Amino acid sequence: MRAELERALDRLMDGLRADWALYVKFTGGGEEICVNADAMMDTMSAIKIPILATMYRMADAGSLDLAGTYTLETRFKRFGTGVLQYMDDGMIFSLRDAATLMIIESDNTATDYCYEAVGGPDAVNATMRELGFSDIEVLGDCFDWFSALAGVIDPALGDLGPAELFRAGYPDLAPEDWISARDRFHFEEGRPFSRASARALGRLLEMIWNDSCASSAACAEMRGILHNQISRSRLPKYLPEAKVAHKTGDFGPFIANDVGVIESREIAPIIICAMMAGHRGNWENLEDTVARIAEKVWEYALYSAR
Repeated sequence: MRAELERALDRLMDGLRADWALYVKFTGGGEEICVNADAMMDTMSAIKIPILATMYRMADAGSLDLAGTYTLETRFKRFGTGVLQYMDDGMIFSLRDAATLMIIESDNTATDYCYEAVGGPDAVNATMRELGFSDIEVLGDCFDWFSALAGVIDPALGDLGPAELFRAGYPDLAPEDWISARDRFHFEEGRPFSRASARALGRLLEMIWNDSCASSAACAEMRGILHNQISRSRLPKYLPEAKVAHKTGDFGPFIANDVGVIESREIAPIIICAMMAGHRGNWENLEDTVARIAEKVWEYALYSAR
């Protein structure tokens, strides 16, 4: 049965032109499946789990108040996913609100408020080292990545500050020119959002699930936030009978990461981290392949538990 699962997973990954990394752990017995699990991959927004862990460890230590409030300013507004970029300046929200938005809808504006609160990307890296992770590496905040992408599209945009870039926006390119710029950024001139191995993100999730990366109360709250993820097109898609807590990370059509934990009453939690880069092809096929990987893993776990 294990050999059949591995063949099925290989077929799914071989069916798409992409560089894959996969880490699966069946926590009940400790069994693992690893495919390039130690390769450093572009996390995209999956790096927001390490940010979340950093926040809650600091809250445990008393150096961060999750109930503290922030005021929305244009200089923090970021492109991409999230609703805060569309809200009027002056809106007041708590740091806990920002952490929640950062995870459940991958709000990039909320994320950079979280970075600001913890002391920047270096603080997240320091926390990961404290937890024993040398293979989780934050390379910058959301603005740094969007600025780099803007500079590939138009070098003049790359010199703008946060508020100026947000007000300017990306140029209104023809669809083929926009696709070409994104392709050039991903394959030639750009930079990762941040980097991590699938195994390291899986181990961090396991620490959140067994209350070992922060206090029990903090880990429970992090699990609750991850369970409220609104994206359902990858890991949870074919698992209606399971609960899936997870975080996506996208740069379509090249990257469609999803890392998370599958839970049910029948079996112990399953940690699954599917990461890829360099994909060329249909975005929906990429998302569906991640969903099918989760489905195969789930079916194997149920069968093994009987």
